[in-house]
Amino acid sequence: MKQQFDVLVLGAGMVGASAALALARTGFSVALIERQDLDQLNNKLADEYDLRVSAISPSSQQLLNELGVWQDVRRLRCCDYHKMSVWHEHGAASMNFSCEQIGISHLGTIVENRLLQSVLIQHLTHLPNVTIFKEQQLKSVQQSDNEVLVTIKSGQLLQAKLLLAADGRESSVRELLHIPVTTGSYQQTAIVANVSTEKPHDHTAWQRFLSTGPLAFLPLSNGQSSIVWSADTARAEQLLQMSDEDFKLQLAEAFEFKLGGITSIGKRAGFPLNWHAADKWLEGRVLLIGDAAHGVHPLAGQGVNLGFSDVASLNQIVKSGEVIYQRRTLRAFERQRKAETATATHLFTALKLLYGRQTSLLCRARDLGMSVVDNNILIKRLVLQSAVHNMV
Repeated sequence: MKQQFDVLVLGAGMVGASAALALARTGFSVALIERQDLDQLNNKLADEYDLRVSAISPSSQQLLNELGVWQDVRRLRCCDYHKMSVWHEHGAASMNFSCEQIGISHLGTIVENRLLQSVLIQHLTHLPNVTIFKEQQLKSVQQSDNEVLVTIKSGQLLQAKLLLAADGRESSVRELLHIPVTTGSYQQTAIVANVSTEKPHDHTAWQRFLSTGPLAFLPLSNGQSSIVWSADTARAEQLLQMSDEDFKLQLAEAFEFKLGGITSIGKRAGFPLNWHAADKWLEGRVLLIGDAAHGVHPLAGQGVNLGFSDVASLNQIVKSGEVIYQRRTLRAFERQRKAETATATHLFTALKLLYGRQTSLLCRARDLGMSVVDNNILIKRLVLQSAVHNMV
């Protein structure tokens, strides 16, 4: 027997859960399908901070506030950063930004991915028009002109007017529908860990560009810093195999001891860095969003903001009174978001190339550009306003 809903959402990560919540708050009946056991999320919110964090931009925070979840995130644990400092291994220039320069309270907030996901799921469980199918996978997708019908692992049939696929980089929907995807490798591995330092992080997001890849220190509310060290694959393998003591020394040196020595470090993890872009986001009544549609370099934990921008655009469509099921509406969404995410993908790739090359001419040009930005308050404000108001 078929169960009918307005919208099916596949994937209960941060993007999928926020999309489900946005639609449910507007009155749609929503089925949320997730392969993981969501009951374990709260149990995993231990005293030790999770390794995977994101820098949630003010624009993303505005969306989450509209959905009623941001207050709960702030009540639990997160850390605002008020300043950003960017510099390069080969060069004398740096760029330093602060929230006071554009008259806002903070430039962004560091949040554990798992914590934000947990808060979103808790809100969804209290809505009568949301049904969550836990520990389920999609087995098949069938479409007609007006509806989409899916079969999940349990054998249940779910029918709706739209399927939102937010099931990540290895999207099962993308595979089932044979949607082509363009991919590329950054030839790097991101090493993540939480560290304690001799000096306080001063609520600053730090980013140093090394010839082998960028190194970010992101502030946590317990005084530690979350590091994201994106290094060329061979270098990353060396770093991951080092003892804690050797790694701490290498990390402090790579960071130029900006926060003094590294006094302690938790477990380390590494994952390969790639980018991808689905050739099309809309296939009949199936729409890809978040990492199912696009993926970029995780510079300073910013990648998830692109996914939240997808959700914000959908939320705006619904709030404006447009019929979200109309193909014309979905096509317009696809065109707009594909263009914006393509820009972000090319920007992050260009930054990687720009800061990874070491010719003397390029180093001088890079220093000059960074100095111009850092010494011109008008340019600095434009850069900050773009970063704050665009979720990139």
